[in-house]
Amino acid sequence: MAQQKQTVVSFRVDHHLAEILNNLPDKSAFIREAILRRFHAECPFCQGRGVLPRAIADWLETHMPESKTIECKCCNYRYPLEVLPDDMPPGDEQDYICEHCLEHGHAH
Repeated sequence: MAQQKQTVVSFRVDHHLAEILNNLPDKSAFIREAILRRFHAECPFCQGRGVLPRAIADWLETHMPESKTIECKCCNYRYPLEVLPDDMPPGDEQDYICEHCLEHGHAH
């Protein structure tokens, strides 16, 4: 996947917040992470690590109901069909783009 071109964004903060941000080792990374956390929820099981200990993964497999999922062709997240709109036309599964990607113009 090609790296996307980055854009510089600036915004105003009060003096105290500016001091706090300027004391961070990587201010840009902190701000990016804070913004992304506002739009996305962290997995309650892996707490954002992206992996689980085998015991938790095994427990999830036995305790979560089998749900049919569909993959967004933009962000590659899998969505249970139960959370999608009822009026989604059949056959759209190969071309599915989630609401988040559509709203933010990510659709590739």
